[in-house]
Amino acid sequence: MATTTQDEDVCIHCATEVIPGCTRTNVDDELVCDDCAPLHYLQCDNCAHIFRTLLTVEDGSESLCDDCAAEDGYHECLDCTYLVRGRFRCTDCANRLLGSWEDHVYSSDYKPYPRFHGSGPLFLGMELEINTPDRDTQLCQLCEDRLGGLAYLKEDGSITVGFELVTHPMSLAWAQDNFPWTLLDELAARGCHTTDDVGLHIHVSREAFDGRSHVFRWMKFIYRNAAEVQQLARRCDSSWAQFSPDERAGIKDICKGDHNRPRYSAINVQNDDTFELRMFASSIKPQEVQAALAFADASVRYAHQLTLRAIVRNDGWSWDAFLAWAAERPEYDALLRECEVLACAC
Repeated sequence: MATTTQDEDVCIHCATEVIPGCTRTNVDDELVCDDCAPLHYLQCDNCAHIFRTLLTVEDGSESLCDDCAAEDGYHECLDCTYLVRGRFRCTDCANRLLGSWEDHVYSSDYKPYPRFHGSGPLFLGMELEINTPDRDTQLCQLCEDRLGGLAYLKEDGSITVGFELVTHPMSLAWAQDNFPWTLLDELAARGCHTTDDVGLHIHVSREAFDGRSHVFRWMKFIYRNAAEVQQLARRCDSSWAQFSPDERAGIKDICKGDHNRPRYSAINVQNDDTFELRMFASSIKPQEVQAALAFADASVRYAHQLTLRAIVRNDGWSWDAFLAWAAERPEYDALLRECEVLACAC
C-alpha cells in the first residue's frame, strides 16, 4: 500500500477518499478505490494484484503480471505479446513462419519407400503415437531437426491432437547408438504426453526368420507368456492388441502363410514384409521405448536358438528362461532394467 499524507489519501481517478481497509495500489504506487480499480486496471490471475497492463497466455486461460509470468516459466512470443512456455513462438506465429501443421504431418496413408539403417536381416520399425498440447508446428520442426531422414510424422485416428512418429527400419544396435533419445525428453518438456488410447507398435522384418518353425516358436513364446509380455508392455489386453485364444490357436495356419487374420491382435500378421507387435503402450520415456525395441529383437533371436531339448529340459518356453538368456547379452540391458522396474524379472 502507498504511504501518503492524509490529504493525498484519495483515489487518483474519482478523488473519493480511500478507506484504508479497501485501498488498492498498482505498480506505480498510486491509490485507487475498489470501484475504480476494475474500470481502469487489470487484475493478475495469479497474485490478484492490479496493473495497468498484463500479458495473456496463448490459449487465453490466464492474464499474468511480469513477475508471475516469469515465476511460471513464461516469456513473450518472439513475434507478438502472447505468453509461451518451452518454445520461442506461439502457435499462430509459428505457423506463419514454419507453415501449417499439415505441411509437417503426413496423412495416415503416407508410406514412403523404406530406408534401412544398420545390419540385417533383423530390422525394427517403430511407430510411436504421441499426444501434443496443440497443433504446434514448432514441435514438428523439433522432431525434423533431431531425426533428419530417420523418421517422419503421420496422422493417426487414435490420436486426438498429436502425431505418430514413424521410423525407417533399424537394427537394434543402430537404434541404440543413433536414434536421438534426448528428443523424447525434449517433447515431454514441451507438454507432449501419452494416454491409454495411444500405442507403440514395432514392425519386425519377416526376413529375419529362417523358416516356418522359427515363426512358430516366436509367436508361441509370446502368446504363452502373455501376462509377462503385457506387464512389460504396460498395457493389459485391449481391443487394439488382443491376446485372443483364436489367434494363439491359429499360429500354425499363420506359419503356413495365412495373413487374413484380425489386425488388432497382439501380433498383426497382415503385412507382407513385417510382423507388427501391437501390445505396447506408448511412451516418451527413453528406457521404456528402448526396452520395447530390445524385447522385439531378443524374442526373435531367442526363438531362433530355442531347441526341443531346451524346451523339455530347461523349460525353454518360460519367461524366466528367456530373461536368463537375455541377461547374458549386454545389448538387452534396457529390457532387463525395465523388467526389474516392473517386477517381472522375478
